Amino acid sequence: MKLKQITITFITVCIATIFGPQAARAVSLTPIADGLNQPRGIDFGSDGSIYVGETGSGGDGNCQGSPSTQGELICAGNTGSVTKIAPDGQQERLFENFESLALQPTGNQGAGPQELSFDSSGDAYLLTGYAGFPGNRDPELNALSTNIPLSPEQGPFAPVPADRLLNTPDLGQLYKADLNTQQLTPIFDFAKYELLNNPDGGDVVSNPYDMTISGNTAYVADGGANVLYTVKLDGSDTKAIPIPRQTIENPEFPPAPPGQEPFRLPGQTETEAEVQAVPTGVTIGPDGAAYLGEYTGYPYAEGGARVYRLNDKGELEVYADGFNAITDIKFDKDGNLLVLQFTDEAEWKGKDITQLPGSLIKVAPDGTRTVLVSAGEGLESATGLAVGSDGQIYVTNKGVGPGNGEVFRVDGTGVTAEAVPEPSSILGLLLFGVIGGGTWFNRKQQQDREAIAPELEQTLSQSAIYTT
Repeated sequence: MKLKQITITFITVCIATIFGPQAARAVSLTPIADGLNQPRGIDFGSDGSIYVGETGSGGDGNCQGSPSTQGELICAGNTGSVTKIAPDGQQERLFENFESLALQPTGNQGAGPQELSFDSSGDAYLLTGYAGFPGNRDPELNALSTNIPLSPEQGPFAPVPADRLLNTPDLGQLYKADLNTQQLTPIFDFAKYELLNNPDGGDVVSNPYDMTISGNTAYVADGGANVLYTVKLDGSDTKAIPIPRQTIENPEFPPAPPGQEPFRLPGQTETEAEVQAVPTGVTIGPDGAAYLGEYTGYPYAEGGARVYRLNDKGELEVYADGFNAITDIKFDKDGNLLVLQFTDEAEWKGKDITQLPGSLIKVAPDGTRTVLVSAGEGLESATGLAVGSDGQIYVTNKGVGPGNGEVFRVDGTGVTAEAVPEPSSILGLLLFGVIGGGTWFNRKQQQDREAIAPELEQTLSQSAIYTT
């Protein structure tokens, strides 16, 4: 992640009514699968099966420092996979023994197979994470890295000696996946692109985290590079869009031992802190535009996470703000934005990163926000969202820690809530009609009317989990 200021190039400010979160009624989490190995992205195949990326738990191979783990070493192994959950509930692992990186000996906070997604023809594509300096991945990138200038921001996420390379060439890439033969065809190498181009100009780190496919284009959020990529499914016409940083006023830092100052990153002060975006969830909205959620970097300011919309000019503009530690976003069948929060408070306030209480929030097209699942109601370190063809919402839960992961179906999400003005110190919600989605929103309103006429000692250059 990068520490230099990147100016927001376009923000639409509107005169709009902002509504605060309301509580849902009688929501329950129905177990669909368990025993998953650090689950992340989730998607549906044409046969109705659910596919979940499992980053794995690393292994006893070579190691490198990672921004995902606050500089602690993540070590290589072959423990990644993808789990298929058939409509009858049967679980089957695909692409087993895939390359994986994680802390040892816990196996926590892995990088590996992130998500298996499908295009409109039913073809499958696999995204793999990396979470570190690309020059440490394999001999090819190591040779390229010898001529790459590194900024002072690189810190501990630097080159290792050639004999300590991770030898994980399959990480940090996008593949076309044959589910019958389990063969992979490389499409695009995000780690290599970051090494050679460094789109945001800061430290050189890559970690593709989430993707969505629209037409013949994949949209990929790289939480290490702070970039939203668009790349054709044949590997051509790649664009890298850096994610804006933000400055938090009067930030809250973790308490320091008696007689010591709180830990701050270079440039951060008691009165303000520049934080990195750490892009995570990406999805396509009802208006056809790409939307992107962010986790935000240290000190993980509560309410600092935003959702962006990629406009027709190829610029990111704030669509909604005031969230915390977003790990995924999706739109439901009614055009509501669903926002999954990994934790409802600053990450460092939790005692166990594998059990941070998070929540699921619905943002209606008119701006009304409703909490579908509140913190403490069963979501713990949740990482992925999907909406089935029947409109049901699915969540990957316990996304940190090997063997504990789950998939839940969110049942009973009907709500009865009055709109209440939301306190917002940033921008609040920017409505579809103001940022380019007005055509869809007006059409939806017309349809509705017609229907009615009737530990922090290391350099923390990214989120502790989401360079992942």
